[in-house]
Amino acid sequence: MVELLTVIAIVGVLIALLLPAVQAARESARRIQCKNHLKQLALAMLNHSSTHGHLPSGGWGHRWVGDAESGYAEDQPGSWAYNILEYIELGHLRELGGPVKDDLVARRPISDARKQQMLQLVTTPVPMFMCPSRRAARGYPVIEWPFTNLAHNAASCEAVPVGPAKCYVARTDFRANSGNRNMGRGRTPDPFSNRPSPTLYNRRLASGVVFRTSAVRLSQVTDGASRTALLGEKAHHPADYETGEHPSDDQCVYTGHDRDNAGYTADGSDRMPPVQDGQVDGDFITWGFGGPHVAGMHMAMCGGSVRTISFDVDADAFAALGSRNEQEEQGD
Repeated sequence: MVELLTVIAIVGVLIALLLPAVQAARESARRIQCKNHLKQLALAMLNHSSTHGHLPSGGWGHRWVGDAESGYAEDQPGSWAYNILEYIELGHLRELGGPVKDDLVARRPISDARKQQMLQLVTTPVPMFMCPSRRAARGYPVIEWPFTNLAHNAASCEAVPVGPAKCYVARTDFRANSGNRNMGRGRTPDPFSNRPSPTLYNRRLASGVVFRTSAVRLSQVTDGASRTALLGEKAHHPADYETGEHPSDDQCVYTGHDRDNAGYTADGSDRMPPVQDGQVDGDFITWGFGGPHVAGMHMAMCGGSVRTISFDVDADAFAALGSRNEQEEQGD
């Protein structure tokens, strides 16, 4: 009996010693997969640029999702993520985005079939948009107030202020680089507009590469493709990974320019260096970059490379990555 207890104790000690190593190995694999997802998304954005002459547009704003018949530039209400679906072999998913905005402008009733297509679009998870170190690729609840639905053209995805969610949508763990001067998300076009008014968002002041109704050409990235951020992991807090209640994670991956999928490296003179999940809250999470990894966050550059950026990076150097043309505190 004594010998048996001794063996059991030894086995227990060995398991305790091996468990951290196993967990570290698993996290390393997840981190590599996360980095690879970012790489594939960056390549898709560059393929988009090769085909259409500009990087994906950021879309119209937080009350709109993608529309397959609205092209790829300023008339497209959906996000950069929606615009690259066909470049990650998910063109069939992009085609679900029906021309609901045209029906809204014409005050035509939305057919049940079209409503169902839009619902399928926003609720179908895409693993490539997620970081496995953070959370799984599945639907997450739409809990928002005062809006009663996800978007003007996705009204069948109902939102609730409190209580059990009615609609669970696809989200993303990545943000496109909108610059180093926080322009916010602007006032969204009303449901009867077929294109956004230029007064809703001052594109002239935007210093990034993907922002509201953008169509930035790589030739405009004069700071150099290898020195300008394209997209990276977004800052988040573990307490809100699954709730759908944080303002930077309450929409859909295909929602037009919004803090869910657009980020800034600074807000003019106020620097916003990357933060590790769970370490800080506030504006750094709402519009900034960060990640769940210990070593740092991953960021893809306009040249297609992916860098690991330490959380103690120089704040000025990180802010400079957000500008495509050396504009740090003023317009271009």
